[in-house]
Amino acid sequence: MLKQRPSGAYDTRPSLARRLVWTVSGVLILVPLLYLAAAVILGAIPLNRDWRHADDGVTVWLTTNGVHAGLAMPARHALMDWTALFPPVHNARRNDADADEYVTIGWGDRTFFLDVPQWSDLKLAIALNAIGGRDAAAMHVEYGPAPTRDATAIPLTVTPEAYARLVAFVRRSVTVNGNGSAVWIPGRHYDVNDAFYEASGRYSLFVTCNQWTRDALAESGVRVPAWSPFDKALFWQLRGEAGR
Repeated sequence: MLKQRPSGAYDTRPSLARRLVWTVSGVLILVPLLYLAAAVILGAIPLNRDWRHADDGVTVWLTTNGVHAGLAMPARHALMDWTALFPPVHNARRNDADADEYVTIGWGDRTFFLDVPQWSDLKLAIALNAIGGRDAAAMHVEYGPAPTRDATAIPLTVTPEAYARLVAFVRRSVTVNGNGSAVWIPGRHYDVNDAFYEASGRYSLFVTCNQWTRDALAESGVRVPAWSPFDKALFWQLRGEAGR
């Protein structure tokens, strides 16, 4: 026989709705913390730890705008003429293209790249679409002088063989047409010396723009963190080596 609750007594057990709210809230707090913890722990673990600067090689640069890491490489080199793949004529500034010494290349989410030139342009839908890996990717290509060594750029001298592997990795990330030329996204610029191109792959929480840069350097044998969704671990791993 079922016992009846005494008159005037209240059920103190949490309701299903309340338990659901607490569960969801816990997940929303725990998941970002686990993500950040993994980024810190794996960012502190070096791969290719024995890498050292080549005595005679190609100087490439690890660069960042404070959030997004990229690679600056000689615009024209015996191993790769980037102006053939990414013609400077696609830039708004065309007359001084011959004076450009370096090309800086970054990979990322297509919509984020094209529609968020400033952080004030960021919308929740764009961010969710990017981290969900549902959008295509794009390459941002910028020509200019060699970077200046500071907190946002460090030089890395690699052997010609290592540079060839780095070039091959970047080329695999570019979408090309039947003629082997990069597929240009016309009319989209941040400045007068840059352009955007279609790229392969999908941006996500686990494969970010910084992780792409990390993977490119890893391909060439450079010291890198085990995982680097943010740019900080890349610079932390290489800051000491850059001075040797």
